[in-house]
Amino acid sequence: MSKSYFYIVIDDDKINNLVCESVIKKVHENNQVVSFLRAEEALNYLSNASNNHPDVIFLDINMPEMDGWEFLERFLPIRKNGTYVFMLSSSINQADFDKAKKYAEVLDYVVKPFSKEKLLKAVEMLP
Repeated sequence: MSKSYFYIVIDDDKINNLVCESVIKKVHENNQVVSFLRAEEALNYLSNASNNHPDVIFLDINMPEMDGWEFLERFLPIRKNGTYVFMLSSSINQADFDKAKKYAEVLDYVVKPFSKEKLLKAVEMLP
């Protein structure tokens, strides 16, 4: 991968966030990554117009307080062009696969655990 990207990881699992951050940095040292344990915090960050908007958001589906689907509904009205979402889940649930396909901004559904191969596949999908 020659181009660097700005990533946001939203997952209530701190270990998964650390794994994602590590993989993203190993693939390209100039990649930027910010992670959030709570979807509400990420939404507040993204709502602040002075913050850079990411190229990619890796979004966990199952989180307390606000799940990935609710985050997506609240994020889409403030989304900047060029920000794409990949849904993260530890389950292979056909209903979630189908729901993800309904959103043009969601490029894929990534089954955990996160890996270098899954990151590279995701980046290849970026328009």
